[in-house]
Amino acid sequence: MDAVVYIGHGSRIMEGNNQFIAFIEEVKKEINISVQEIAFLELASPSIDETMEKIIMAGAREILVVPVLLFAAAHFKRDIPEELLAVKERFPEVSFYVSKPFDLHPKMIDLVLKRIEEKRLKNDGAILLVGRGSSDPEPIGKLKEISKHVQQKLDCPVYPAFLTAGQPGFIDELEKLQLEYNKIYVVPYLLFTGRLLKRMESKIENSEKEVILCHPLKYDCFMKEVLVEKMEEQLMSLVKECLA
Repeated sequence: MDAVVYIGHGSRIMEGNNQFIAFIEEVKKEINISVQEIAFLELASPSIDETMEKIIMAGAREILVVPVLLFAAAHFKRDIPEELLAVKERFPEVSFYVSKPFDLHPKMIDLVLKRIEEKRLKNDGAILLVGRGSSDPEPIGKLKEISKHVQQKLDCPVYPAFLTAGQPGFIDELEKLQLEYNKIYVVPYLLFTGRLLKRMESKIENSEKEVILCHPLKYDCFMKEVLVEKMEEQLMSLVKECLA
């Protein structure tokens, strides 16, 4: 493998982009490939096209593409493949190998538990696990599965909600839970500090009941371990193909 390109979502808030860059710098230490670069899907630079052109012009022909995404939704299924196809049309001699998103890895559930335990000192209240949401039903179902796993682990009520698309919506679900519970722990199932998190903070500040906002996932060490594992799985599958 000649190079690795890590693809982040990108944010208008620079803090979120810096969090991604710092995370990838730690991941790079675990990967024995000399050329490792980053790219963003939107809202930040460099773009996928810019990064790919840079490393291809420097000689890369086999490239491991690492989407740093929570689930396989539209960005993974449509946007990244379209970007890579456009690059492939310009540089047909180049091969791309794409690793999978974090998905339902057990360490992602452990990370949710960690974020809850940072704020929840005793077994009280309800937990609201909030994802970005999607028009694709797959990530909606996956977040609901994570909620069930967390509920089983903690033996307390855990409710899923979504910020942009998917039901139930965050605001409606938070208002409903405030009628039932005096204390609610809100866990943002988001990768970084961004506009969605700021919107959540604003809503929570105006809550009548005690609503405690936990930290977002924030590219934790658990996530580094999962990402490296996903990369190694993709590389191993290529070795098996060569030996077959």
